Amino acid sequence: MSSELRVNTAHSVCEMAAGGSLRPGTSVADVRVRRVRAWLSLRLNAHEVERRRRESFGPILDGEVLEGLLHLPAGMPVPESSLTARERGLLRRCPVGAVERQDGMLVRRAVRPLRVDSAVVRSPRPSLGCLRRAGRFGGYAATSVWLDGPAEGADLLVMEAAVYGIGVVRGRNGEAPELIVAPRGLPGARHTSAGWLFSEQVFGELMNASWVPQPIL
Repeated sequence: MSSELRVNTAHSVCEMAAGGSLRPGTSVADVRVRRVRAWLSLRLNAHEVERRRRESFGPILDGEVLEGLLHLPAGMPVPESSLTARERGLLRRCPVGAVERQDGMLVRRAVRPLRVDSAVVRSPRPSLGCLRRAGRFGGYAATSVWLDGPAEGADLLVMEAAVYGIGVVRGRNGEAPELIVAPRGLPGARHTSAGWLFSEQVFGELMNASWVPQPIL
């Protein structure tokens, strides 16, 4: 499969996994993160990405620092004296530009640089291994397996996928993708340090690859 055809097919597969269409502003990227390669449907926070570029700081990859940042509401001043010693210690480890300090007040400037809506793991054949790989994203995005090959022998994969809420989409050689199992959507979004760290890891991989977004309008 040519590079252009692969990208176009991946885009169609991601649309199918998302229920037929992607949200406006969504880009699709081929990313290796957490030792798994996947096609991610994501939405950049353009303001935050530009602010970080302007202030020369990249991804925040320390989960404890992100935990500390979550103790501060974004954009609102908080007296430093109201925080515990541990919280103050975590915030001192933040990169310059993440927190503004003035007159004993702290203001969190850092927010998620992007949000991942779905992750699709490609596999040339049905196997439980591809389910395990897709499952690594299950706490952060709706996940699916992309069967890029014959679907024969996929009965066990389909049954297991349905149990774990992982979608299965078949799409190959530029053919229109077929949704075999719909992925289970995530429950109401909770902003956790683990979810934020995942976003930062994806952001770091995109920066390393000098990726240029091509969002859906």
